[in-house]
Amino acid sequence: MGASTTVAEVSSNPQVAVCDDKPDAYSLVDRIFHQLSDDEKEQAARASSYRYLVASISSSPTEEGLDQRDRYAKTMIERYVTVEQKLNKRISPDAWEAAATLKLKRTLEYREEKQVDDIRLCFDKDKQSVDDGLHATLRERLTNRFASRATIIRGYTKDGRAMFQNFARNDTSWDEEYFTKGNIYMFERALACTERQTNGGKDKVVIFYDYNGYGLKNSPPPLLLKHLMSEFRDHWPERLQHVFMVDTPFFFRAFWAIVKHFIDPITKDLVQFITGEEQKKIFREMISEDQAAPFMFDGGRDGKEADMMTFFRDTPFDQVYGEERS
Repeated sequence: MGASTTVAEVSSNPQVAVCDDKPDAYSLVDRIFHQLSDDEKEQAARASSYRYLVASISSSPTEEGLDQRDRYAKTMIERYVTVEQKLNKRISPDAWEAAATLKLKRTLEYREEKQVDDIRLCFDKDKQSVDDGLHATLRERLTNRFASRATIIRGYTKDGRAMFQNFARNDTSWDEEYFTKGNIYMFERALACTERQTNGGKDKVVIFYDYNGYGLKNSPPPLLLKHLMSEFRDHWPERLQHVFMVDTPFFFRAFWAIVKHFIDPITKDLVQFITGEEQKKIFREMISEDQAAPFMFDGGRDGKEADMMTFFRDTPFDQVYGEERS
């Protein structure tokens, strides 16, 4: 899920081009793109952008739409290439290409198997008006999963990234299927909110874990967490900006000693432990008071208890909880 050297830099490497002495040489991203079928390009574009997903299912294909599809698909490919470049700096770009292509195709299969687009769309108004089985089940199970208010997408950082907020003290339910699907729903929603808020300028989110009031009963089974982290590592690369663990108690260190071995090195570099007002000054630089929850720093004003039914059923998927309608 991480970022550093860009694919533009990779593409300028003479080793990456098919024939670097020709003016029409393809970049590494282009090479992978041309290995995809039209259906794979469409699915990659939908995975890359909620805005594109909504547009593509509500209108017939046009030349402009195909151009957008290709741009979003290439952006998806770029994330996989970037990860390979970071993790495997000593191997050749040809190896990056093979690994990135394989992982991308596996992700497209995974998203179909997990019904990720249906998860993203299940609370849309047109889906709520029809009891069609699949979407009705997703709505019911997601609503039950988050009835405890353990998680919500709420507020934006100053640069427009949606904040994925988790309240560990509220979580005691570990149904494997909806532990995973619930996290997929929330993460995809945070990405959609960031995309709309920044008009596509940002494509990463910030995750917060509030550990005030946390107890051992609130710790998910390690193997369940390992499975979730592996899926997010493999299928949502380069989508995280920061992960903040806030006010963790001393005994949490034993749990972390186990969990940290499940986290890939790119994501691990994004994790920061923040405790006390002195360390929370970093949040004041990132978040305005009207967007910050009280656990982020004294003076954070966005802390009123959330109405989850309003969040799910009345708030558009690409808007955070409490956001005023535009």
